[in-house]
Amino acid sequence: MARDRAGGRSCAVGISPGEADLSSTNVSTRLTVRERVWLPYEYIRTVGPLAGITVDGVRGALIGLHRNDPTHRAVSRLDRARATWRHLDAAAFARFVEGSVTDAGDLDMFEASLRLQSEARTDHPLRIMVGTDFVAIKFTHSYGDAGPVLVLLHELIKAAEEGRAASVRPYEPHRGALLRAWWEKIGSKRANWKQGLSLPRPPRAGSGTTRPWKPDITWRTDRSADAMRKIREFRKVHARGVSTTAIVFAAFTAALRDLGVDPNLGGGIFLADARRFLPNDVKIDSDFCMGMWLSPGDTTDPAAIDRVLKAETGFPRILTVMMIEEIKTLLSRSKGVPPAYPGEIVAAPQARITYSHQGRHDMLKDLPWAVEPAERRNISVSTLCEPDGIALGTAEMNGVLHLDAVFHASTFDPEVMAKALHMVLSDPAGLLGATPGGAAQG
Repeated sequence: MARDRAGGRSCAVGISPGEADLSSTNVSTRLTVRERVWLPYEYIRTVGPLAGITVDGVRGALIGLHRNDPTHRAVSRLDRARATWRHLDAAAFARFVEGSVTDAGDLDMFEASLRLQSEARTDHPLRIMVGTDFVAIKFTHSYGDAGPVLVLLHELIKAAEEGRAASVRPYEPHRGALLRAWWEKIGSKRANWKQGLSLPRPPRAGSGTTRPWKPDITWRTDRSADAMRKIREFRKVHARGVSTTAIVFAAFTAALRDLGVDPNLGGGIFLADARRFLPNDVKIDSDFCMGMWLSPGDTTDPAAIDRVLKAETGFPRILTVMMIEEIKTLLSRSKGVPPAYPGEIVAAPQARITYSHQGRHDMLKDLPWAVEPAERRNISVSTLCEPDGIALGTAEMNGVLHLDAVFHASTFDPEVMAKALHMVLSDPAGLLGATPGGAAQG
């Protein structure tokens, strides 16, 4: 028996006969409700080219982490059915890690990432493929969002390089943190009720003639060492005070429009981190972000996007959205897997874009890179996407802008998606209607 790490009652979960060969410990920790909300979601982080990273090195780093903290979520078994982190003894984890970390063989980093993207969800919170010059890791979103994952990615690779145990700050439970923040910011302040309880309303899915459809999730990626300079020049002349993130989002939407993809120009789903609304002494390792449908009015207008983003990050309405998602999760009987995809979709769907900015990844600069920053790959892609969805991810690493787009090849042409990313990186000002000495349109 072990005390629940949330400070609650002791918890122990029995092991079924079929699991006896996997673990000889019955100690487990319940997933928080926030972790359960994100249980169906996974995403992949791939970095390279690297030098000197091996399967044995990564396994050894994880075994060392388990030895020092056997209840760390990164080295626990994710029991989706019971919504628990199952903690393994040393012998069981030594077997478990062999399935967690495997050799990519002849696959390159793109092929390995696609392989991970197509793999079924398992009980591994981390599923890692190590290639000759790269590391690709599929994380459960229950473990964390971009920040915690970046820390773990960096530490695993550095520990593997240096032949030591990985050392990651212990998991900090946050049961009740969301409710307390919501009550402090909205519930206890009558003046905030109207705005705080007004929920964003995404448009209904399109109707009309349908066609048979099968999922074919894939992604395209691109990067540029010169794009941020071009974006900042555009901002200086045409969009003072507007974030570079808003400019990238608008340029991508404009590229899709110009390529005939028909994106929804009225709004999109924007991911935001809600930690800003927590007390300074509350630190959360896990996932504390949420995507909300926002309507700038014109998603090809950087200033319009910037206004709605600043409004949302300045007021804690996101906490209400997160509370509702937690309530829905508590009332559901979900087993931690997403719903099945439909068998047909609208013949000519309007693309719904999810915009996500992961910030600066400069902490990865000391990894054992085999190439200079402009040639490095820093890929971040999800394993789930709506049939009519396109998920844009952006990050900056050592001055290089990295873009990723996740979508279904059965809905959108991969060549068109790749071209859209290239257009954003090569001529963001042109996409936004700016000409030398002129004014941006829209």
